Amino acid sequence: MNIAMIGSGHIGGTLGKAWATKGHRVTFGSRDPQSERMRALLGSIGPSAAAVSVKEAVEFGEIVVLAVPGTEIERVLEEAVDLRRKIVVNATMLFDGRSADAEVRRLANGARVVRAFHTSTWEALANPQFSGGNVTLFMSGEDEEAKQTVASLGAEAGFDMVDADGDEAMAEIEKALFSFWTALSPRFGRDYAIRVLRREEAQPF
Repeated sequence: MNIAMIGSGHIGGTLGKAWATKGHRVTFGSRDPQSERMRALLGSIGPSAAAVSVKEAVEFGEIVVLAVPGTEIERVLEEAVDLRRKIVVNATMLFDGRSADAEVRRLANGARVVRAFHTSTWEALANPQFSGGNVTLFMSGEDEEAKQTVASLGAEAGFDMVDADGDEAMAEIEKALFSFWTALSPRFGRDYAIRVLRREEAQPF
C-alpha cells in the first residue's frame, strides 16, 4: 500500500518506519525533503521510504496520515490541495480548546477522515508490546470501510485497535485518557500504555 506521511517527527517517523518494515511504500511530505533530519530518518528506514513535498506525497498516497503539530494543520492541508476520497488518518492534537477532529474534517474537504494513532505516547507506538499485552489504540470515523483499512494497518504495526465509533464517543475517551495521563505519568513517565480487556475475542480486522 502507498502511504503518505505528513509529518516526520516522533509520531509520523515512528509509524512510517513501522509500516515500511511491513512492506508498504512510505513517502513523507515535508517543507524540506532534503533536510539533514529527513535524510537521517530515511536512512534509518531504508529504500522503501522517500521524501517529497506535501502535495506530491498526497498524490502518491492511497492513505494520508496527518501527524503534524496542531498549529500546522491548516497549512499542510492547504498544501495537500486535493484530498477527495482519500483516507486521511488524523493523528493530530490541539491544545487550545478546539477539536482537532472537527478542524481536520472542516479543512480536508471530501476526504474519508479516520481519527487514530493519537491516544498513546510515541514511545508506546515505537514499542507496542508490554508484559500485559500490546497497546490499545482507539479510532473513530463515519466511513466503515476506511476504518477497516486503518484498523488493519494498526494491527500490522502491532496495535490492538478498538473502534470507538463516532466523534462524540472519541471525545469522551480523549478526556478519560487525559485524566489517566495526569494521574499516571508522574509515576510511570511516558513509556506506558492502556490495554482494553474484553470477555469475548474481538473479530480480527
